[in-house]
This record gives sequence, C-alpha cells and structure tokens, in this order.
Amino acid sequence: MKEFLEKFIAERKAEMAELEKRMKASTDATEVRKIGEDLLKLRDDIAEAEKQIRSLDVKPVAPAAPAAGINPIATYGAAQRTEEPKEGRCSMEYRKAFMEYIRTGKKADVLESRQNSQITSSDLGVLLPITVVQEIIDGVGQAHGTLYNRVRKTAIRGGVRYPIGSFSATFNRIAETGAPSDRQKAGQITGYIDFAYKVGEIRVAQTLVESLMTVPAFEQKLAECIVTAYLKAMDKEILNGGNSTLSPSTYQNECVGILTEAAASPSRIPAGNTITFTAADAADWKKWQSKLFAKLPVGFRRLNPTFVFTVGTWEGTIKTLADQNNRPVYVETFNPIDGTERALFKGREVDLIEEGVGIANFDDASQGDCFGLLWAAREAYAINDNLEFSLRRYYDEEKNEWVDKAIVINDGKVLDGEAVYILVKG
Repeated sequence: MKEFLEKFIAERKAEMAELEKRMKASTDATEVRKIGEDLLKLRDDIAEAEKQIRSLDVKPVAPAAPAAGINPIATYGAAQRTEEPKEGRCSMEYRKAFMEYIRTGKKADVLESRQNSQITSSDLGVLLPITVVQEIIDGVGQAHGTLYNRVRKTAIRGGVRYPIGSFSATFNRIAETGAPSDRQKAGQITGYIDFAYKVGEIRVAQTLVESLMTVPAFEQKLAECIVTAYLKAMDKEILNGGNSTLSPSTYQNECVGILTEAAASPSRIPAGNTITFTAADAADWKKWQSKLFAKLPVGFRRLNPTFVFTVGTWEGTIKTLADQNNRPVYVETFNPIDGTERALFKGREVDLIEEGVGIANFDDASQGDCFGLLWAAREAYAINDNLEFSLRRYYDEEKNEWVDKAIVINDGKVLDGEAVYILVKG
C-alpha cells in the first residue's frame, strides 16, 4: 500500500510540473484558470496520499498486562501511546541527532538527508523532526494566532501565477453547443496572485535547549517556543505586513498585509470598504446600523464574517453600546471549565487580538487609524506555507555566542478585497 501511494504521489508531482510549464507559456486567461484549478486538485490529492502514508507508519501498541506494583492508570496511559516510527525524520535516531545538533552543533550523517524537502536549500540548516512539526501544527490553535487561524492556508509552489478564481468554486452555465456560456463571467473574481519564497527566522535561546535533557521534553519546549513566535509574527503581518513606512530590508521580505494592500494604488480592497467612525458615531448604535451593517451585501453576509477588535475597543467601545430601549447590543459568554470567552456583536463572532499587532484601541487611535475589521477571513486572505521549518546553528564571532535560528519559507496576500471591511477612526 505504501509503495502504491508513493508511486501515486510521484506521478501527481510530475503532472503538476508539466501543468506549471503550460501555465507559464499560456497567454489564454481561460486556459490559465483551468490549469490553476487542476493544480489545486492535484495538490489536494498529494496531501491526502501523504496523510495516508503517515497513518501507515503509526502502529498501536498492544496494552501490557497489569503487574504487581504497577499503577493501573499509568499503565493505561502507556497503552495509548503509539510505537515510535522507524524511518526518516520520524525516527528516534533522527530526533536524537537533531537534539544533539541544537545543543552542541555536531551534525550527524542522518541529518544530511533532505529528500523530503522541496522548498528549502542546504544553506537553511537541518529540517525539524516530523514530531516537532506536528507539535507546531497542533499548537496553531492555542493562545496566539487569532488571525492566522482564520485565513486560508495553501501549500502551492511559489513563483507561479494562480488565478484568484481558482481558490473558490464557480458555477458555470453551459450553452447549447456544450461550451461554457458567456453568462458565467459575471461575478467571478478576476486577476491573478503569485506567492514568493520569503524566508523568516525565529531565534531560540541557547539556555532553553541546554536545560532540557530528554528528547520529548526538548521537542515540546522547542515547538512551543517556535509556535508562539511564529503566530505572533503572522498575525502582525496579516494586518500590517509589507508596510512601506518601514525600512526596505524589513518590509520586502514580509507577507503583504491587509492594511498595506488597502493603502496601495491600485488596491484589491475597494475604497468603499473602508468605513470611518467618529467618536460620536462609535457611541451611537444607529450609526453602526446605517454606516456599516446596512451596506453589507447579501453575499458577504452569508460568508459568516467575523469582527476583529482589541480588548480595549471591545470593553470600552462595543460593550457600552445600547439600542433605543437601552439594551446591550453584544453577547458575551464564558466556558466555566477552561475560561474561554465567546463574544458576539450583531450576531457575529468577535476575535480579540493583542495591542501592537496592527489594530489600535478606538480611544487611543489617531485620525485614520484602523480600530477593527469585519471580514470573511478565508475568502479575504491566504497564507502559502507547508510548515517545513528548518533550524540552523552558527557561531556569532562579533558577540562570541552560539545562535540558533528556526527558519520557515512562506508568503501571504489578499485574495478577495471585497471580503474585508476596514473600520477607521475619523
């Protein structure tokens, strides 16, 4: 079964390479759009096959019979663990060698195998073990990454133009001749998007890795460190990445943020999607109705858009709103078990983000500052990233210290600018 799946993946990758050549050579927009759709289908087929291969590598361990002096609860916990994979970056040999490399800089031969990587090069360092990568993926839904968790994730090849319409399904009318009718062109998302190979780094403290002796503890802490830094950075770049007010060496290697795209000329985000609220407007429930909610298209409403505010704006501005009968216009509930907060404004979910990410508290904002978003995240924005982290270790001669950097290649851009409304202070 595994050999069949590996052959299947190889064949699909060969098809993708051929289609990409045709896309680059084509000047027909219809053909390019069709090729883009075929590429996305092949990508999904490959991802599913790789998932099945990973499931084949994990075998359950039969429960051990209880013995005298053994804690039955601990025995039960051990029975739930899976057998350690024996090959590649899943193997304990690779994991131990990786840990030794980070702690001492010694690179074992097993770390030189890089066949599984398509986006990294030899100068980027050593690929993280699959176990650490899985910890990173699982950690995406934790404390940070409010915006990152919402947007669309892709794992397509960079440097290739993809029709924006290929990221969503379309309904076509068929003419009597069997060819697509001209009517199908109405309402489609037009234009193209291309993701670049942009390298980001996360520096890891040497004292952190030196203090962890066991492989599982080392991997867990390393993943936690990387996830927290990565998600904080992604949330900031989704909003304000590529800001031209920063130095060129900084912004050229970032994702293109929503606010940056809105300020560009031309921009994928229509000017009418920027809604201005004065202090008097923000305190008046009827102004929210007339200036924002009354202008939302039916199609956008059906995408289940969500709000994004800072805690200060939510507590100080939104929660003080009331209708003509002095009833609050928000809903807030708490999970008594884990303390999770669920906030709703006009029946739509509210995501709360930290200050300093790119959205200001309304009371602290200056004229023209963004204090909130209303967006359909998956339609509005995409991050192209397969979470293939590598880690490089080098000695800084100037500071006389070892430096460990986790490196990832990704990019992010606005897909459909009509799927985001930007709220600014007037």
